[in-house]
Amino acid sequence: MRLKAITAVAAAALALASGAAHATWPAGPVTIVVPFAAGQTGDIVARMVSKELQARFKQAFIVDNRPGSGGRIGTTFVARAKPDGNTLLLTSSGPYAIAPALYPKDTKYNPLTDFSGIAETGSTPQVIAVSNASGITSFADLVKQAKAKDMSYGSAGNGSLQHLTMELLKKEIEFPMVHVPYKGSAESKTAVISNTLEVTSDSLPPLVSSISSRQLKAIAVVDDRRSPYIPEVPTLGELGYPKLSAVAFFGLVAPKGTPQDIVDALNREVIAMFRTPAFQEQMKAQALTPPVERTPEQFNAYLAGEVARWKKVVEDAKVSVE
Repeated sequence: MRLKAITAVAAAALALASGAAHATWPAGPVTIVVPFAAGQTGDIVARMVSKELQARFKQAFIVDNRPGSGGRIGTTFVARAKPDGNTLLLTSSGPYAIAPALYPKDTKYNPLTDFSGIAETGSTPQVIAVSNASGITSFADLVKQAKAKDMSYGSAGNGSLQHLTMELLKKEIEFPMVHVPYKGSAESKTAVISNTLEVTSDSLPPLVSSISSRQLKAIAVVDDRRSPYIPEVPTLGELGYPKLSAVAFFGLVAPKGTPQDIVDALNREVIAMFRTPAFQEQMKAQALTPPVERTPEQFNAYLAGEVARWKKVVEDAKVSVE
């Protein structure tokens, strides 16, 4: 009994010392790596979150864009970073849940073992949008034209959710289209606005201003409910394709091994910031769906579920990339 008591006291002392060791965190700037180019949805979310965390922790939170390979370059960088709380990742469905299934040999990280989930930071449905000069006025028009002539679509990069969304549509509806990958949403959107390409699939935030200003036309929301930001645009379910849904999640994660007290502190502050009316207004301004509040443990479980879900989607759709 005495040995157990001593062990318990020692464990408590160790835990207290560990907490004290991290009590001064952050002692310097914290980097939030975004594995996409500036202007993409993940970048928008990261800059919103970093500004709030900087005010709450009284320390600099710096956004570091490391785009490339559908988000795998930046994600790999964080997976190998020191787990001290000073390097975080603003991740999303593409690099976290889809890339490991699409590129099992070339993905140099394991989302289930290399990261610790902190908190969800929002979500958004995918939207299909077309060039005004394309002559396409509806999703039915898109399918008709795609089956009648050669067409190309742009995405934010190989392995991105934007890419996989279009591949799912092609597989389900059986129409051909050539994929043209870009380094980010801004480039693919510009290509469609300039009529270099006819079609793009993207998250709503990078597209909403161009839709509102009629620079391009949204023809379908890839979800089971309409978006309040573009309520006039029908869902694919309404158009006869109820099985097709693609919603991007965004979330903050840390390298595996990051002290739990740091993870918990970040989780508390992220949730607290999303409860404020001011931040909710920022979410609306960016056409983002508010995040679901979860503990780090619950968020880890959610992430694991997304990894399993998109792996099954890739396998069932038999999607392949060059």
